[in-house]
Amino acid sequence: MARQKLGQHFLVSSKILDRIAIAACGEGADFVLEIGPGRGALTEKLLPRASRMAAIELDYELAAFLREKWAGEPKLQIVEGNALSADWTAWGEGVLVGNLPYYVASAIITSYVLRPGALRHGVFLIQREVAERIAATPGNREYGYLSVLCQFFAEVKLLFSVPPGAFHPPPKVDSAVIRVTPRADVPEVDRERFVRFISECFQHKRKTLRNNLLEWAPRDVIEAAGGMDRRGEQLSPTDFLDLYRKLEMPSQVVEAAAPGDEPN
Repeated sequence: MARQKLGQHFLVSSKILDRIAIAACGEGADFVLEIGPGRGALTEKLLPRASRMAAIELDYELAAFLREKWAGEPKLQIVEGNALSADWTAWGEGVLVGNLPYYVASAIITSYVLRPGALRHGVFLIQREVAERIAATPGNREYGYLSVLCQFFAEVKLLFSVPPGAFHPPPKVDSAVIRVTPRADVPEVDRERFVRFISECFQHKRKTLRNNLLEWAPRDVIEAAGGMDRRGEQLSPTDFLDLYRKLEMPSQVVEAAAPGDEPN
């Protein structure tokens, strides 16, 4: 039985389950890591395509159910734990897949794109509204912090929609499957600070970059960067990197020069 406090909506459509397994594994994968297997409907579709598999389940009752169900399956490991605190770099090479609870989907995807390890892509079933935000392009109403973060660190593709009737119990919103492939060529950048910078740019979405960034850099540095009358929704992920570097460089120069200041 689904536990609403955990945001559980079990996918029961065999057709959709097959499509997700194919999107994640293709003809086969050496290793598959599944988030939130629930009662194992997607797990059943993934196992034939995986040489080895692990599944992270938060609900202790479901974890026990899955261990009993696949007690004789040596290539499946059931891990009781919270995917929000998972270290994706610890799992080795493979793929990530999951029907994510709506209330944690953004946080899980963000943690994955920032530290994906060797998991070469993630295929996620999430709320369609969130999927559209992740895949939105500059100038689009849905484009914002989550769009920039995900698209800077990964290639994003919205694969297909999933209606409420494909779940039990049916959610009150439409869902979608999205594939996120971490980029191998991400420019060298302090990831945590750059993510904070993107967040600052969208702190007040209707305000200009100038107004959002007044606490990030001195006003003269902001003005010297140019283009500060724009709003964050008008910039591409590459534009954000260019602006970040323009604003960071003066502070880096000052910090580097400080220890060697000539005495008066």
